[in-house]
Amino acid sequence: MTRTVDLSERRPSQRDTAFEDWTVDGVPLRRLVADRWGVPDLPSELTRLWPEAPRAAVAGLRALLGEGGPDFDDGRVALLVCSVDQDINCRALAASLVIEEDTVQWGDVGWQVDFEAFVPAPDEYGPLPTYAFDRRQYEGLLGGLLHRYQALVEATPAMPPLRRRRGWVPWARRPQP
Repeated sequence: MTRTVDLSERRPSQRDTAFEDWTVDGVPLRRLVADRWGVPDLPSELTRLWPEAPRAAVAGLRALLGEGGPDFDDGRVALLVCSVDQDINCRALAASLVIEEDTVQWGDVGWQVDFEAFVPAPDEYGPLPTYAFDRRQYEGLLGGLLHRYQALVEATPAMPPLRRRRGWVPWARRPQP
């Protein structure tokens, strides 16, 4: 059970959340993170690949393909985000994205928030990890995911705008008769 925000209802909920996980050489990234930092439980952060939030998935995939804007001002991209609302202010596992002729790298993988500068320094567990991928395989996989999530976006109605009370503001007083 994962605590999330129901994006269509705009309220917290607790339910099973379907998401797709990143794997590196067959090992889930969340497992690699838990082992790296010596904790028994997997982090609660998830990928942005939630079928119920396809717009966020599309934005995240574009960033990971180097097509969209990065998630952080320093150019880094989020790999795992808050399981409640996908907010990178909560904490995100982020990486520098390096796209070369034949490889793609997620470098200096570490926890980051967008209100503090990331310091790419070794921690008590050693140097920050870097993961390298064959560019053709990487772009094929992420491109296929992007195509699938774009189809979900097209099939999902846009969220209605928030309703506002007209003429009412909490600090305004009604005139006395």
